[in-house]
Amino acid sequence: MKVLIKPDSVSFDGLKSKLETQFPAYKFTIRSNNFLVCAKTGIIGANVLLKKDNIIVAGNFPSMALQMLFTLCVILLGVIIPLIIYFAAFHKKFKALEKEISEYLQKEYPN
Repeated sequence: MKVLIKPDSVSFDGLKSKLETQFPAYKFTIRSNNFLVCAKTGIIGANVLLKKDNIIVAGNFPSMALQMLFTLCVILLGVIIPLIIYFAAFHKKFKALEKEISEYLQKEYPN
């Protein structure tokens, strides 16, 4: 989900601290420059990417190991079976977390 902001109006450190304050139960880690990972549980998470004029929030597995495991399952089992499992077990939870974070960011950084 894309949250529009004024160009260069948000600092990465400020974004991280506001998210940690608003969601104390979630674990926030920095993966790279302007890339933050939110972990709600060990399996459910979201990626938060700060760009010049927007913030992108995407529900995803919170660790690289789980992302690679899912990719390996897609390669070994074909596309259909892992996608059915993904949509049945994870997609709704990823979208709910993505929506929760995006709604807060839209309130915090109005365009």
